[in-house]
Amino acid sequence: MSITQEQKAIIKSTAPILKENGKEIASMFYKQMFENHPELLDIFNQTNQKIGTQPLALANTIYFAAENIDNLETIMPLIKHITHKHRALTIQPEHYPIVGKYLLLAIQQFLGDKSTQDILDAWAAAYNIIANIFIDIEKQLYDELGPNEEDKGFVPLTIVKKEVIAHESIVALTLEHPQNGKMFKFHVGQYLTIRIRKDGNFHNRHYSLTRPFDGKSYSIAIKIENMNEIKGVVSNEIINNYNIGDTILASFPAGTFQLVENGKHHLFIGGGVGITVLSSMIHELNKQGKSNDAILIHCVPSEEYAAFNAELKSILPEGYYQLFCKDQRLGKDDLEKVLKSDTQVYICGSVPFMDRIESLLVECGHPSSQIHVKAFQPTLSTTKDAVKDEAETKVL
Repeated sequence: MSITQEQKAIIKSTAPILKENGKEIASMFYKQMFENHPELLDIFNQTNQKIGTQPLALANTIYFAAENIDNLETIMPLIKHITHKHRALTIQPEHYPIVGKYLLLAIQQFLGDKSTQDILDAWAAAYNIIANIFIDIEKQLYDELGPNEEDKGFVPLTIVKKEVIAHESIVALTLEHPQNGKMFKFHVGQYLTIRIRKDGNFHNRHYSLTRPFDGKSYSIAIKIENMNEIKGVVSNEIINNYNIGDTILASFPAGTFQLVENGKHHLFIGGGVGITVLSSMIHELNKQGKSNDAILIHCVPSEEYAAFNAELKSILPEGYYQLFCKDQRLGKDDLEKVLKSDTQVYICGSVPFMDRIESLLVECGHPSSQIHVKAFQPTLSTTKDAVKDEAETKVL
């Protein structure tokens, strides 16, 4: 299905509506889709639905697609990021018509009397083009896993090691395939998607891989969440009810966050559990004999909360591991001491933490193209200058 210039003009003209009300429209979409297709609850992260980050992420995706409908190549990095999530969650081509149906219905219902057939036709055309791009890229990602269909879904992995690694707040797991089954190589920066069953539904969550691939195992680290917070469903279930010898479902590694190829200087800035993904990158540089090119700044409440503290200190040169505790606030001057003009900066932590670090880097005049951010919630829900993020919507 093609799209006309007139339809592109309609899409662009409705983009401001999305920017103002996209989260509400996306929430309406998810509510109706799940009511009519409850089986999809097993794919989508229900915690992110409840706290609103997933509707916001979807709204931002739609908004950016509308803004760039003349040149979708502009948002290809965004599309590739999402396709990796989709492959990890086992999204299939047959899901796209369902999504399209309820997305158009949500747009129609939100616009009410302002909705016209021309608007709906334009959005149907745009959605079909974008959906086909997603389907094609996701097919490539599935094909990379080979001909065995079982490898393209969730497979049982055995927990061979489980230990608390930071002040009873972070638990590390090592997973292997039973009977030495096939394990797929990954690049540092990627994640493993874990699936658990609770209260009648599957729940999924992505966890950063904390070590480079050793040919036989995957290592992840899980933060113990407050039991009263809804965001802790998967993490707390694993920590409280899974032990060494148990099997747990996982899909093979995915993700687009990675070390910059041929980067000469790397600065890693982690907040709390954000050290997990950065740890794998530092270990990889050490394997390549490039630990002298890496500097780590880790911000934690106190030293006992600093996961991987001893091992990262041991592989980084003296002074290249910098720990900032609660009474030591990282500032612009601290960054200017370690930044070079060609430094690639990798940031991972809470959204407020990452926002503050990015602001400091802007003050330092560091190029935005050399700043790479890894978020623990849907990345597109953290995007600035996009869809308005209301704290609540009518349907959440």
